Amino acid sequence: MKDNMRRMKKRIGALCLALGLAASTMFSPATAFAATAYYPETQLDGKLSTFHQGSIGDCGAVSAIQALDNSRYGRKIFRKMISDNYNGTYTLNFGGGRVTVTEDDVYNAYIEGDLDARVIEAGLQKAMNVYNGCFACDVFTRMTGFRQRTYWSSNKTVIMNAMAAKCQNGEGITAACDFNIADPGKGIIGDGGHSYSIRSVNNDTVVLINPWDTSILISMPRSQFERSIRYMTYVDDAAKNVVVYWE
Repeated sequence: MKDNMRRMKKRIGALCLALGLAASTMFSPATAFAATAYYPETQLDGKLSTFHQGSIGDCGAVSAIQALDNSRYGRKIFRKMISDNYNGTYTLNFGGGRVTVTEDDVYNAYIEGDLDARVIEAGLQKAMNVYNGCFACDVFTRMTGFRQRTYWSSNKTVIMNAMAAKCQNGEGITAACDFNIADPGKGIIGDGGHSYSIRSVNNDTVVLINPWDTSILISMPRSQFERSIRYMTYVDDAAKNVVVYWE
């Protein structure tokens, strides 16, 4: 019942917004056009605005979607990822194969907020059944088509330094992680119970984003991050790999 009400609210909200924009166009076309730029919940714009993970355990997928916005490469593939077919369907141009979804699939997506993010989640659900849980590394593989390379604890510093270097030179990183050790004060869940995107890494600090609310940044000392993680992954676009690290 709760999910049905949530989906009904989405439909009603989108309809009211569309009617409002149509009415405003009759009186002031320029104003109506400008207004559309401020409604990312109902408009595909090739960008990610704030969104929120819904009431289902697909944090691996949602954190991977958000992670696209944290790197030059991620934003590049994001802009080409969605094709509107103008017949009530969208095609997701994933590197691992194209997927087509309907408007109903998108309305039934659990992400709240940005339409681009909801379309991608719907495509990932059709391709990978992400609503039953998944790891961000597998989502990166689907989105990019790159192969995975797995590393273990002796490679931690090398991987951290590689991500820090990408951040320092302005490339940014498409990366995610989960944690063994919780930190409730920072909203960090332990025992591998939740996935976070990694916005940036430097010599001292790691900045994370919780998919529950992508507008909030979580900062922690790099030393704490390295002690606490269970797993991390990032896209190495130069080598065409999805790097996967397990503690």
